[in-house]
Amino acid sequence: MKKITVYLFCACFFLFLTSCSFGGGKIGTSSGGQNYVFSKSIWISSDGGKNWKASNISKNKPRVSDIDPLSLAFDGKNPDISYVGLRSGGIIKTTDGGASWEFMNLNTDKVYGLDVDPFDSKIIYATTVINNRGKIFKSIDSGANWKEIYTFAANGPLAAYLKIDKQNPKVIYVSTSDNQLIKSTDSGNTWKNIFQTSSPVLKISIDAENDNNVYLITKNGDVFFSSDAGNSFDNLANKNGSNSMLDSGFSSMETSPMSAGGVYFWGRSGIIHSSDKGKTWKKIVTLNNPQNSPISALAIDPRNSNEIIYGALQATYKSNDGGNTWATSQFDLSKTISILKYNPVNPDIVFACFSAK
Repeated sequence: MKKITVYLFCACFFLFLTSCSFGGGKIGTSSGGQNYVFSKSIWISSDGGKNWKASNISKNKPRVSDIDPLSLAFDGKNPDISYVGLRSGGIIKTTDGGASWEFMNLNTDKVYGLDVDPFDSKIIYATTVINNRGKIFKSIDSGANWKEIYTFAANGPLAAYLKIDKQNPKVIYVSTSDNQLIKSTDSGNTWKNIFQTSSPVLKISIDAENDNNVYLITKNGDVFFSSDAGNSFDNLANKNGSNSMLDSGFSSMETSPMSAGGVYFWGRSGIIHSSDKGKTWKKIVTLNNPQNSPISALAIDPRNSNEIIYGALQATYKSNDGGNTWATSQFDLSKTISILKYNPVNPDIVFACFSAK
């Protein structure tokens, strides 16, 4: 009898261990069925970036266990709904504020661009790759079904960054890996090539108050500005005589969510800010040395432009006074922070995504 009891105990203990395996392993059941875990590449703060918690539970079996986020988009109506585009595995969606995720039925690679219509959050756009062919997809039912709305003529070029005009969501800008900037003014039904650069555009930003003002930053560090909704662009470093701060070392940007003319740039040269569309600049002194640890992500609180969070390697730095002082948070990861965003519906919620590349 004792031997039988020991055998039963060992068998139960072995089953317990196998159910707790990491990297796509099962972790238990819920009312919705079996749950799984994936890598800790998404972290969420519910107190404005002071404290962070890993968000790595999947309601369906992960296509990849080590997720690599490339893009992040929020539902503009419901703070509990968010989408993350992955390097491999397609798009994941949460409907419970990040407590759990679901791999959506668009199983693609390299979802570099992802955005949600601010007026109708059932409409989602994604740039992605299927069978080595760059494409743009659109969903009108919150991601349940997808329709292809753009494709390249051959394998090779990719549709990269995607940006919806939040003031007029029929307008969509998309950059491509072959140095093009394309635009749609009819919700993706038709497209027009509006600008060509010498290297791929990494980021597109639109002024929060005046959507005629559009900013671009390219892979080689060039910054372009349009005051006529993309009909023409000027190199911002050359447009005004005092723009030497833009010469090099910046890899991304974001417009201020509160004020017209406000824009931030960041990268190996640190962080700079302009409140007059790039005519004059102010350097924001960071706590770390950006030459050794480049700034790789930045977010501005949509309620208070003095509240800023930036990321470098495996840490975030938060300021409540416009960058005069900083508080730090450390993440026990080998990946590098690549995305920081405040939730526009509830800015107490902040997402941080970490990438292996």
